[in-house]
Parts: sequence; C-alpha cells; structure tokens
Amino acid sequence: MPTRSRTDDSDAIFKPGFNGRGNLVYEPLSVLSLSQRLGRLRYACYQFAAWFTGFLLIALAMLLSVELVPDLVGIGVTLIVGLLLLLYTVGLMVRRLHDMDMSGWWALLSLVPVLNLPFHLFLYLGNGSSSMNRYGTPNPLPSGIVMLFGGLFWFINVLSIIATIAFMVIAWLAPEWLLPYLSQIPDSWSASGRNWMEVF
Repeated sequence: MPTRSRTDDSDAIFKPGFNGRGNLVYEPLSVLSLSQRLGRLRYACYQFAAWFTGFLLIALAMLLSVELVPDLVGIGVTLIVGLLLLLYTVGLMVRRLHDMDMSGWWALLSLVPVLNLPFHLFLYLGNGSSSMNRYGTPNPLPSGIVMLFGGLFWFINVLSIIATIAFMVIAWLAPEWLLPYLSQIPDSWSASGRNWMEVF
C-alpha cells in the first residue's frame, strides 16, 4: 500500500497525487477553494473559525451602530457578513462531499427542511476516501489546533444534531412524553414548544 509523503519542500517539485516513488503528495490546502476535499475535523474546524469570526464582526457592527455609525450601516454590515458566512459554509459542505467522492450539488439538501438534519449528520460522520478520488488528494494529517477545535466543534455539533432529531421523532410519535418537561420551563418557552409540537 502506498505511503503518504509529508508536505515539505522536497515534494514541491511533484504534482499532487502519487509521484514516481509511489508516495502520495498532498495538494496544498486553500481555505477558499471550492474544488478540493475536506476531512471531518478540518470541516468542523473551518466551520468554527468562520462562525466565530462572523459572530465577532456582527457583534462589532451592532456595537458601533449604537453610537458611532448609522443603524443602516450596522444592518448592512450584518447582512453582508451573514451572506458571506452562508456562502462559505456551503463551500465547506461542497468540499466535504468531495472528500466522500460525491458531487457538491448534494449540498442543496441542506435547504430541505427535516432532511437537512440527517444530511448535516452525514457530513460530520461520513468517511472520506482514504486515497485519491476524482476530486484530488485527501487532506494532510491534521495539526494539533485542528484536532482540538475541530474535534470539540465536531463533538458538540454531532450531539446537538442527534438530540434535535430525537426530539423531533418523539414530538411526532409520542408528544405526550414531552409535555411534563415542557411544563417545567418558563411559560413563553413552554407555549412555543407546544405550538411547535402541534405542527406534527
């Protein structure tokens, strides 16, 4: 089985892929690429970095719009940051699908209500191709930062999606199981929960 080479200066003379020695030369990663692949941990880590940066920019715009700039400027900045964050997140989904040798068009499932939850879970849990596929080479081994932040964000999101799916299934099949718990939370939240369950 071919071994993977490190991404060092000695590999720069080779095209990404299997070089003449049978070693795998990794493709240099680009944060803004739409054609490359993205492993599970990097997918989660890039998401965390994008959402955290977007949150800081939106919070800054809202704070500045209170005293220093007109409200419309703050609203405009918020909308622009939100749109860029949405586009970048879709790009990450496309790259994650590429890692599993799937077309990026499957990312449209994220727009379908109910189906989007298992789809996002699939993006977090699905195995990428262990070697090259039609979208290029797999990612190099993750760094410590990627393993730390990506791993934590991956774990939190997987648990959140599973909990949300479980809640929706229970609300659909046995809503009476949730009523005792909803009665213990504030009235405004409880009313919202009961109204939400009536949809099912």
